[in-house]
Amino acid sequence: MAHTNLLLCTAISVCLAATALAPPPDTTQQAPTTTTVRAGYYFAADANLQPLAHLDASLYTHLYYSSLAVHPTRRTLQLPADPAQARLLATFSRSLKAKNPALRTLLSVATAGTDAATAGAAAPDPAFAAMAADPASRAAFVDTAVQAARENGFDGIDVAWRFPASAIEMADFGFLASDFRAAAPPGFLLTATVYFSNHVFGAGADYPSEALAGSLDWVSVMAFGLRPAGAGPASFTAFDAPLYDAASHFSASYGVVSWLDAGVPAGKVVMGLPLYGRSWFLRNKANSGVGAPVVAAGPKQRGSNTTGAMSYAEVQALAATGAGRAPVMTSYDNASVSSYLAVGDVWVAFDGAAVVAEKLGFAARRGLLGYFLWPVNYDDANLTVSRRASEVWEQSRVSSDLRNTTGVRQGKAPLELPPALRSTAPASAPVPVPTSASFSWLCRNKLDPRLHLAVLVLLLHQQQ
Repeated sequence: MAHTNLLLCTAISVCLAATALAPPPDTTQQAPTTTTVRAGYYFAADANLQPLAHLDASLYTHLYYSSLAVHPTRRTLQLPADPAQARLLATFSRSLKAKNPALRTLLSVATAGTDAATAGAAAPDPAFAAMAADPASRAAFVDTAVQAARENGFDGIDVAWRFPASAIEMADFGFLASDFRAAAPPGFLLTATVYFSNHVFGAGADYPSEALAGSLDWVSVMAFGLRPAGAGPASFTAFDAPLYDAASHFSASYGVVSWLDAGVPAGKVVMGLPLYGRSWFLRNKANSGVGAPVVAAGPKQRGSNTTGAMSYAEVQALAATGAGRAPVMTSYDNASVSSYLAVGDVWVAFDGAAVVAEKLGFAARRGLLGYFLWPVNYDDANLTVSRRASEVWEQSRVSSDLRNTTGVRQGKAPLELPPALRSTAPASAPVPVPTSASFSWLCRNKLDPRLHLAVLVLLLHQQQ
């Protein structure tokens, strides 16, 4: 018995000493935890539509400068040559943070010519591909981009390569993300603007979801630009960003869930909402429903300078001015969670306030990190969508948390969905268990001291 007591005292002393000597966890390399994202992309090329001075920075937690491209021949970061654009880049972060010191800004490096009209266009980017394919040029590009971001006051980098066009380019995308993470200083944000993880847009390759999840703070899923291939400018009307589609994979919900199914945690997924509308000229004004025949892409807009797409502000202006000269019909489709506007022979699919509310409710129920608006300078003068989205997101998060905590069943979607979409918000990731755990490891790292003692007593008792 004396021998047993001696062993017990010795073991307790060793365990307590090990606990006392255990070094505190090193948090110097850990980035600040992002609890929620209310983000927006700001198109520098369309600064005239919404000057930075007009933005209410309190409506966002993160704002993206969009964007800088890869030089077409030099494989380097292409800085703006226009003096006005250069000034915008230099003052973007400083001017916005003066309004909201808590705001974090990111520099988006994207495919050249990014705009609303080309959202969803699966066009290859030879410059991006050439840069990412060569380890030397990739490393040089990463260093230059991080330096440019820091010199201009940005808190992070966004990689918006649309689209990697093959399995090799997808792999290079993963290497590029890893290189950015290795070069980034502590606390520096890294994100990527992506489409569906399984890439239903024809490239025939999946995103390297595991590599991206390990390197990035989150992925920003462009859940818009989703018109089926047959819905071109000379065929028929179609929703550009429906939340649900029972007949195809061209839906925002499918795009989001594709990343969850690929193993990316919901807390690293941010859902995109379009602030543009997709437009057509109807063949027959009397036939203005979804799937109605069209003859051409919609009218070119003076402000956004696009054909077949218009800003949210331009959609609202069309509705207001059209009322005096042509019938105006606005319709909300409950099954797909989409809306459209028909004014005379012009038909526009867009996300109105009701659509935004439903989409953000879906994102909150799925446990997503947040949302982004694309782009914020397409909002109207009152920033109607930005304000509504911010309000609804906070309400949806609180409501979703309460439902999940109290065990109340989530409400059904507007239509019956595949099992992957019907599931509730994914559970938190399991706590990793070490493959080989010694008794001293348990004492030092995981177990409560009282449990240490209980384990010791049990072990000693078994030895008697």
